[in-house]
Amino acid sequence: MKKIKLLTAILLFPAFIFAQITINQNDMPQEGDTIRLSRGANATLINYEETGNDFTWDFSMLIPFSQTVDTFVSVSETPWIYQLVFLTSANLAQKINGFDFIPGFDITDSYEFYKNSSSDYRDVGAGITINGAPIPNKFDSPDIIYRFPLDVGSVDSSISSYEMSIPSLGYSSRWKKRVNYIDGWGTLTTPYGTFETIRVKSDVIQHDSIYIDSLGIGFPIHRVFTEYKWLGNDFGLPLCTVIDDGIAPTITYIDSVRYLFIGVDENRIAKSGFRVYPNPATEQFSIDLDIEDTQNVSVSLYNTEGIKVADLSNEMNRVGNTKLTFGIAQLDMKKGLYFVVVRVGDKSYAEKLIIK
Repeated sequence: MKKIKLLTAILLFPAFIFAQITINQNDMPQEGDTIRLSRGANATLINYEETGNDFTWDFSMLIPFSQTVDTFVSVSETPWIYQLVFLTSANLAQKINGFDFIPGFDITDSYEFYKNSSSDYRDVGAGITINGAPIPNKFDSPDIIYRFPLDVGSVDSSISSYEMSIPSLGYSSRWKKRVNYIDGWGTLTTPYGTFETIRVKSDVIQHDSIYIDSLGIGFPIHRVFTEYKWLGNDFGLPLCTVIDDGIAPTITYIDSVRYLFIGVDENRIAKSGFRVYPNPATEQFSIDLDIEDTQNVSVSLYNTEGIKVADLSNEMNRVGNTKLTFGIAQLDMKKGLYFVVVRVGDKSYAEKLIIK
């Protein structure tokens, strides 16, 4: 009998390794979490739309161009007026970084507020302080980001909205519909590692309206986009997120601290025989490539947002030393910072290029 039980355990062991995971409230952000995210380039080279059961997503070729750190705290650690509004409706707050896009206004103490419960994870509102005046904004209807548990085959939807008056500035409102499809599970590989995941696809329709008193006019903004998220156990945020608005996909993923702007260490750059010069450049720039073995080689140009702006070269089975020269005017490159990304076989290299 013991031998039969042992044989059964051996036969079932692979199923336990590759079984579908389930996502619940314990896999959402917790108080005290600090989660580092990289924004990656090469998003156009990954197949983020395909999915399935026991599927393999290989995003290992992503190159980090920028990083942020998301910090989560308790509601009681936010300004007291936010606590009065959100203490009963939220149990988690996220510090919003870089919220300073309104010219002439000093914006501080910006937070997004969430409620994490056994039934769902929802965005319930936000708070910003403009010129020293705190403005809490509790949504009329919360944005339910996930309903638990997340199992493949589940479909859910929510409609969220808010209206907010901003003293000395104007008025803002939002209507948003989210439809979630838990449409796959399997293994995800990013530069950070390989993980068992569940994939959530969200179709989002969002309509924003902004009215500025000083101008006497309003601006309607209508967006339709799709979010693809890969969630794992105990990571808080999605291991990887792709937002596709039909123009240029953006991608972020949980990561470690990296030497940014190149994605690989400097020694690897030197050994690759890859050089960009002059740097800074004003009229033209050249790329030196020294490929030891026969490889497929592609050269692309990216901006600081990680969006590809030009395919410079795509040569099959290249070997030896090559010099490529490009005119800045012909490429319609504006002044600023760019990244030249070279893929040699299955390896990626990148280097900063400054246009003056």
